[in-house]
Amino acid sequence: MQRDLQYLLDMLQSAELIVAYTAQCSKEVFIEDVQLQDAVIRRLLVVAEAARRVSSTTRDRLSTISWAEINGMRNRLVHGYDDINLDIVWHVAKSEIPPLIKVLILHVPPAP
Repeated sequence: MQRDLQYLLDMLQSAELIVAYTAQCSKEVFIEDVQLQDAVIRRLLVVAEAARRVSSTTRDRLSTISWAEINGMRNRLVHGYDDINLDIVWHVAKSEIPPLIKVLILHVPPAP
């Protein structure tokens, strides 16, 4: 259980960074800024890798999280690194990550 809490914290921290990175920019700026893309994609990968390590018991308990979709995004980013759809990355960052944060905040104690 302690490991799961750490993985959930890793997911939360990276998700919060994604929101921070994209808070003050438009989609157009994101599409043009390779460094920003790299930062967001890296944090999406951290979210997904941590999610992949969460036990099935905890995944079942947190059934509102789209575990399969998170893993699918990871696979696309890792294995399709040469054909990443930035429109999808932007959509995930702006539309999928904030609700994930809301769920995680309810289940992850604040970091010391």
